[in-house]
Amino acid sequence: MGNLSQEKRERMLAFLNKVKEEHKDDDEMLIALDEIENELNSKKYGLVWEKHEEEVDRMMQDNIPVFTEVKEREIKATDENAYNFLLEGDNLHSLKLLEKTHAGKIDVIYIDPPYNTGSKDFTYNDVLVDENDGYRHSKWLSFMSERLQYAKKLLTDSGMIMISINDIELYSLKLLCDSIYGESNLLANMIWQSTPGSNTGLDIKTVTEYVLCYAKNKMECTTASRPIEDDQKYKFRDNYVEKRGKYLLNKLDRRMTGQHYSESLNYAIKTPDGRLVFPGGEEEKQKHWNWRWSESKVAWGVKNNFIEFKQSKNGKWAIYFKQYFKVNNNDEVIERSLPYQNLIKDLNGANSARGTQEIMSIFDKKAFDYPKPLNLIKYLLRIHANQNATVLDFFAGSGTTAQAVLELNKEDGGNRKFILCTNNENNICEEVTYERIKRVIHGYADVEGIPANLKYFKTDFIAKDSDDVSAELLSHIKEMVELENGITLDNKRYLIVLSDEQADELAKNWSNYEDVKAIYVSRNVLFTSEQDALFSNTEIHIIPDYYFEYELKEVGETW
Repeated sequence: MGNLSQEKRERMLAFLNKVKEEHKDDDEMLIALDEIENELNSKKYGLVWEKHEEEVDRMMQDNIPVFTEVKEREIKATDENAYNFLLEGDNLHSLKLLEKTHAGKIDVIYIDPPYNTGSKDFTYNDVLVDENDGYRHSKWLSFMSERLQYAKKLLTDSGMIMISINDIELYSLKLLCDSIYGESNLLANMIWQSTPGSNTGLDIKTVTEYVLCYAKNKMECTTASRPIEDDQKYKFRDNYVEKRGKYLLNKLDRRMTGQHYSESLNYAIKTPDGRLVFPGGEEEKQKHWNWRWSESKVAWGVKNNFIEFKQSKNGKWAIYFKQYFKVNNNDEVIERSLPYQNLIKDLNGANSARGTQEIMSIFDKKAFDYPKPLNLIKYLLRIHANQNATVLDFFAGSGTTAQAVLELNKEDGGNRKFILCTNNENNICEEVTYERIKRVIHGYADVEGIPANLKYFKTDFIAKDSDDVSAELLSHIKEMVELENGITLDNKRYLIVLSDEQADELAKNWSNYEDVKAIYVSRNVLFTSEQDALFSNTEIHIIPDYYFEYELKEVGETW
């Protein structure tokens, strides 16, 4: 059966070619016809939607986004050098700047974007999108598509992105992510119970939400195993319970066929009453039966209490080996674990209501609507095997991801760092996200703080028609260096030199500096031979051109 869409498209293209021939001397007409032809030849399968331009995109046509530090919101609670970052502003502007500092450097991205419910949860170009908006889904897809494409550029080859969503946009989001990350890189569509069930009403109640998980490159992405803290299958105990934990019993014999059968594993074992028993439970050798362990291993197992004999009422013996919870079958200490599953069951009752309770425990009020529960985010972050991961959340909301990162580090000794992006609508960044992070770091109520360092940046803009764009951009280089390297340029351990005059001043006062870790130097600064010798035992980093190279070329300027 023919492809009707293709046949229709070919008829239209044939007609266009005829019109082109008739107007071959009309350049304006030919340009218009070429645009129509290109549109007809563009992809017409998979996820197709009306694309929309955002005001934040139009703003960047005439302005260059930059970061400006809010110095009074810096938190330094540990002597460690590394910093976490909170970026206030539209996340598209932050993502554009992060592309300059963190392309290929983010290990884990978790986001909780607006669900587009039509109930005042999604704002597009400063206008709430309600359920009556005919372009509601197209606007949401345009909004998400650009941000997810930036996100892909930021991920390491072994990185993963996890996106919370519900039924309304799940299927559109799945197709969108398939087109951006590749269908083959889907790790899982994870399901969790976000609300408790209800005994009221006649309709089927939806109690679940989803987390779509994609790898940048599934072949490179390593997921962790989930530790088992208390498996109820291990229900027996003996005199070794303190070291080995409880145990379960496995039959020592099994039926084997073909090439899997081994004659050396078909031998007799002496039972407590002196009888000899072969695999299969008989006192004579049986075909196709083997012990799981060798003779020497069984002898070791009997001696070390890893073997258990059970006698039935009719006097027949069955032989088992003990599988302990805390040790393997060589009596070596291990941590039992299982692969993560797409059905998230063990969150200790965590749901959206729990997320609200957690916020209230910090602020003594409901400071944010529908925050995700802390245990969910910790569960998701554990999936990535790297305990030193850089974690990005560019729909940071109430800051749950930051708290999850800090608590995980405390629990498992990891050294994860976070970068959070959120706008300041209704002062959320200043009064909720930042305030939550600050209280988690310093402690709140009777909860002990988790020491960490934080910098607070705001997005700002430099007009492209400014008189001296290069000078204005240079005044924001400090923030880019700090963000890329996760440090603070404190003029003590980490220094920045942007001019020859600053280099001369540094050399003049070099004897006053102790424990300098690194100096970040503008490409335009040329150290003298004396300065090279003076700074020879200190790391020197040339500030890269790629921060604003394209923007300067665009306006015809250089550093």
